[in-house]
Amino acid sequence: MFPLSDRFTDALNLAVHWHRGQFRKVGPGETERVPYLSHLLGVASVALEFGATEDEAIAALLHDALEDGPDNTGRDADDLRREILERFGPAVTAIVEDATDAAPKAGEEKAPWPERKRAYLAKLPSKPASSLLVSASDKLHNSRNILVDVLARPQSEREAYFDRFKQGQAGILQYYRRLADTYLAAGEEVFSLRPELRELFRELDRTVQALEAACGTEASAVRQHGLLRV
Repeated sequence: MFPLSDRFTDALNLAVHWHRGQFRKVGPGETERVPYLSHLLGVASVALEFGATEDEAIAALLHDALEDGPDNTGRDADDLRREILERFGPAVTAIVEDATDAAPKAGEEKAPWPERKRAYLAKLPSKPASSLLVSASDKLHNSRNILVDVLARPQSEREAYFDRFKQGQAGILQYYRRLADTYLAAGEEVFSLRPELRELFRELDRTVQALEAACGTEASAVRQHGLLRV
């Protein structure tokens, strides 16, 4: 039986609606051109390539709904969560919640970036395999995109690329290094249930290593940056 039904199509249409007008981040003075939907499709694609069920693939499409949806739709995250629950059920809702590091009310500021990321990293080891799959698919798609963009620039301009992120190059590199380390430290019970997760986590680690090298650094140095260091 084909693994995707009309539920997946419904989720895709909902993602298009909730993220309409949203673009991928660009640097100062650059023109927005890549619809944010490209990321949602990319995360769903990665998740499916590493064995996602339909519920997991739907959650991949909606993984940023609670974080970005309030700004895009004018609706509180709790309202969006209720709609996800009603339309796609508790399994999808739980995965989306686990992928979320902020669920603001419409117009409400998110907590500071380091605070949100430290909390996300702290809760990651306790998450079930489905949530780890969608979370790591998200991080792999993001880190691949960053790596492609960085490698397209001469070495002298690579640090400036990270000006589009408030936390800069040091914060981004350390966050992705900490993520890669945390996923790889998952218990054998996770890998015994979903062996493809080991390969997903290894691919993320390889991508993060390549990004570190492209920025002229390595994992041991990145781990020492103070923004997220514990």
